[in-house]
Amino acid sequence: MVANVAESRREGDEPLPGFIVRDEGGLWADLPQLGSSADFRAWVEQAFIRGICFRGLDYPAFVRLAFDCEAGRVDDEVRACAAAGRSPRVRFAAAITHILPVRIPLYRGLKISGARAEYLFEPVSIDCTVPHTGAGGSPDGAEFETVTQKTRLDFDEFIAQAWLKGLRCGIDEAALRGAIDGEHTGRVVIAHAVPPGAGRDAGVEELSAGLHRDDAPGLLPDGRVNLASFRNRFPQIRAGERLLRKVPLVLGEAGRELDGRAVAPALPKDVDFAALAGAGTRVESGPDGEFMVATIDGFLDIDDASSKVSVTEKIVNRAGVSLRTTGDLVLMGDDYEEHGEIQEGRVVEGFNMTSFADVFGKLVSRGGAVVLKKNLSGGVIVSPGGQVAVEGRASGATILAPEGEVTLQHAENSLIVGRRVVIRELAVGCDILAEELEIALAEASVLAGRRIAIAQVRPHGPAETVVSVLLPPEDTQGELITAARAQLAELQAADEQAKPTMETLRARPGVANYLTVAARLHRQEIVLNAEQQAAFHKLRDSVTPVLRAMAQLSEQGKARAAQREKLLAAIAGVEAARQAAVASIRCRIADVAGDLIVRTRHLAADAKAPQGLAPGELRAFLRATPGGSRPLFSGCSGSFDWSPAGSAGRTD
Repeated sequence: MVANVAESRREGDEPLPGFIVRDEGGLWADLPQLGSSADFRAWVEQAFIRGICFRGLDYPAFVRLAFDCEAGRVDDEVRACAAAGRSPRVRFAAAITHILPVRIPLYRGLKISGARAEYLFEPVSIDCTVPHTGAGGSPDGAEFETVTQKTRLDFDEFIAQAWLKGLRCGIDEAALRGAIDGEHTGRVVIAHAVPPGAGRDAGVEELSAGLHRDDAPGLLPDGRVNLASFRNRFPQIRAGERLLRKVPLVLGEAGRELDGRAVAPALPKDVDFAALAGAGTRVESGPDGEFMVATIDGFLDIDDASSKVSVTEKIVNRAGVSLRTTGDLVLMGDDYEEHGEIQEGRVVEGFNMTSFADVFGKLVSRGGAVVLKKNLSGGVIVSPGGQVAVEGRASGATILAPEGEVTLQHAENSLIVGRRVVIRELAVGCDILAEELEIALAEASVLAGRRIAIAQVRPHGPAETVVSVLLPPEDTQGELITAARAQLAELQAADEQAKPTMETLRARPGVANYLTVAARLHRQEIVLNAEQQAAFHKLRDSVTPVLRAMAQLSEQGKARAAQREKLLAAIAGVEAARQAAVASIRCRIADVAGDLIVRTRHLAADAKAPQGLAPGELRAFLRATPGGSRPLFSGCSGSFDWSPAGSAGRTD
């Protein structure tokens, strides 16, 4: 028990600052008057030095006033109290008193180690001066004597004395009160430093369903599941659609050392939201936060390296095409970019397609441009009327662009079909069919075309290079001209047959006279009186059947004349086409240094166009030597230049 001794000074004797209010309810801190926690701590420090303690202390409220009432927070709390109709005051104690000097020595030193403080609790007593009593228990005349009385510590006094010893924050009120009230003996941990509260890093929240691809298996037209494709690998984004929202960072709460010093929390990581906005997007700020918004209709593109989010008119894929990532693709957009490998067995159908990695699968274009920045290895490109360009190597590949243009750097053991094929470096072991064919260096290849230009032919093992110059069918154009001339002869015969009939009709009585008078009347050279008009009408009526027959013969003659003009124009066109075809056929080989065979080959009039053959059939076609083929060159040195309309082939 605390000694029941009169205190040296009553609470009413202690002057109070303007931000402290004392009434029958206790001691209050008036927040509008309190500048900051520093003002409160300065007052508390001076009060404790003078031996004051706060009775009935509300320790959490006391700590909050001492450390957590910064100027901004105080203003916010005052406004909140005003809005809620509450008093902007904080009660932190019941009363303020002085500690008896005799009790101050009861509070010994603390053991502060790192982030915790310990106190050694022992039995305590104080010496009190009381009136001396005799044997009967009554004063014996001596005035006073000193006696030792057992006592115990007091929580409110402990807080004041601990403050002066450097322990100002983090006291475990329950542990301290339990040790005091239970008169515990021994060392007890009574305080812990307050660690800083963890903040939250800034983040990004997805808002658009278009950010999530539907990787469920596709469906076949009959309703069966197609495990080789996904339903919607590249969803479309609409202009104005919100894609992402920035989740702001949240600062952590400051911690406290045992002496009250603030411990700053770790600074959360922020996100440079604007740096994530790529082409086709922008960042919009509003009352509800920052958002990334699409500015155009298009397809989503997320760059893994830079984390930029873009919306582009073309489809961009960076993960490659495989059964695991995308499955087979049927693309609705006009442009497609692939930055990963297209694996063997996978099919990509689209329009304009560009691949920045190796292709082992199949690309099918609906007439657009197919561009490969790397290699085509064992893969297939089909673009019936488009352009194909491979900047790397084509090895063991098949390229089918019968009405398009194919440009390669290096081709090995590949089948290539195009209207125009250009190989800038080397073709080795290839089968190539083209209307126009240009090759820098050919080795052991089978080539066919109408206009062929080869800079060099070099040996490659025992196989020779075979060149077939394709000629139009021998008899097709001749048959057309013969048929047209036969029709001309028939028309001429019909004209000759009609002449006697026409002359006989003209010789009928009255016909010549009627035609002469009718012509002069039409030219207004004569004018007939009434008697002459009656005679003319009578003459007309008599020759009308003959005139009708003559008119019919005349119309038939005009029809034959028109048909004759058409046949003559057709013959001229066929002749011009034949001459143009002959003029366009040429084979030039500048430098022959390997086994080479050059021959002409007439295409059969009733045969299927070789461009439409299946790959296996096409290889057989190129290697075949049908009847009617004519050898032009066979050797391993020199040069060769031949056209059907010009000079014969020559060698040096």
